[in-house]
Amino acid sequence: MNPAFSRFDPRRNLLYTCTESVAEPGDIVTYSVDPRTGKLFKIGSRSAGGTSTCYLTLDQGCKNMLVVNYWDATIGVFGLEPSGALGEAKSFHDPNEGRGMQVSHKKHVNHSENDPSAQKERQSDPHSHAVILDPFFGKIAYVPDLGMDLIRQFRFDPESGTLECAGTCRSGPDGRTALGPRYIEFHPTLPVAYVVNELSSEVSVFAFDKENAERLLCQQDVSTAAPTLRLVQTVRTIPEAWPNDMNTCGRISVHSSGHFVLVSNRGHNSITVFRVHSEHDNQGMLSLVQMQHTRGATPRHFQFDSSGKTSLFF
Repeated sequence: MNPAFSRFDPRRNLLYTCTESVAEPGDIVTYSVDPRTGKLFKIGSRSAGGTSTCYLTLDQGCKNMLVVNYWDATIGVFGLEPSGALGEAKSFHDPNEGRGMQVSHKKHVNHSENDPSAQKERQSDPHSHAVILDPFFGKIAYVPDLGMDLIRQFRFDPESGTLECAGTCRSGPDGRTALGPRYIEFHPTLPVAYVVNELSSEVSVFAFDKENAERLLCQQDVSTAAPTLRLVQTVRTIPEAWPNDMNTCGRISVHSSGHFVLVSNRGHNSITVFRVHSEHDNQGMLSLVQMQHTRGATPRHFQFDSSGKTSLFF
């Protein structure tokens, strides 16, 4: 029912897919993939423990899966069995601390509409939207919270499968509201991360502070840890003349070459292409290349094929 996100493990030829419902807990289904035919064989299914499951991440050792449930904002860590299927949950984090949601799950969101009333409704509660691990140590987890305009930072222990709260950072310039961070991706070689802000139609560029990261991993009390991401640039994804209340952003993807960052716009119905600069003073920063109409409405997600030459739109 309503598959929302998939993650492939090429080492074990396994495909993980989660179902998304704001009314019921999602399921995470594990399939083995026939390498000759591509046929899928279901080998297991487990409840995600939260509603509107929307993102899956494997840790570096493929011992755990980190799971995000958008609607109730919970983040879970599940161990992986020898077969690759999900085992028991090792830990759960609830940024809402058990409080009930202020907004009813029965109200439908139109992602092409983004006026102040829609923004207020979408930001009345925490809404975790993704989880990734830093590419250098694999032990710092970042969770964009669309509802709270911030990126949560955790210390992740791959042995115990636990997440420790280690502070937050704003997903855009100080003093701004209605940012709505949705996804975060790191550059393949540079110490730079890119965050797409769904509600403000912007990409924020962050420098990764390796020294702060090393300190965080050694600290006893990580609740006082300094942010490991530092904002260095914010760029708009739609034309200045296009009304902001008629667009929200969807996917952000960094090309495997590291030369380009692409973002989908829902409402403007386009893919915006940014060039990644390599000059020392501007390393990792973005400049606009083009905005290409998708010839279809509300482009939510897209992915490059393995050659890096073609984008597949969903």
